[in-house]
Amino acid sequence: MMLVCKYFLCFVFYSFLGWCCESVYCSIAQGKLVNRGFLNGPLCPVYGFGALLVILLLRGTEQNVAALFFSGMLVTSVLEYLTSWLLEKLFHMRWWDYSHYKFQINGRVCLLNSMMFGGLSVILMLVLRPFTEHAVDALSPVAAGLLTGLLAGLILADTFITVRDLLRMKGHLEELENRLAELKAYGDEKALLLQQ
Repeated sequence: MMLVCKYFLCFVFYSFLGWCCESVYCSIAQGKLVNRGFLNGPLCPVYGFGALLVILLLRGTEQNVAALFFSGMLVTSVLEYLTSWLLEKLFHMRWWDYSHYKFQINGRVCLLNSMMFGGLSVILMLVLRPFTEHAVDALSPVAAGLLTGLLAGLILADTFITVRDLLRMKGHLEELENRLAELKAYGDEKALLLQQ
């Protein structure tokens, strides 16, 4: 049970760090505060999953920084591509689009970001992972369990609210598209009558 709590708490920490990086980067680029998370709260779960995948799949590669960098690029790029595809299929929306970048694949991943994720994988394995695991290991089993339960409850509630709101918005957009199609058909019909 403690191992599950440990990985979950690390996931939350890395999701929060990812949200911070994304939000700061996008806020600077857009000149205003931007929440770059899928959820309402300050988490980007794709970063948490990416970090855990890198840790689980690339443990033992820390001695070869080049192998860690390129393996990290590959693991995180596959995750980013699959996440983009899945979000688009589920919600008919794109959360990011790299189609204007050079060396991109279907606008879902690009070489520039993949290289950045490779660098982040190196930082994760050599700097962040030892610090994070030490901090989580310092928690008592009771504290780790309580913190896991509290954070899991908050994340589940946030996920429920976010998905509900996205589905409502999707329904409103579909209704708007139908109304626009009806107006266009009505306008086309009137234009035909005027031509006769």
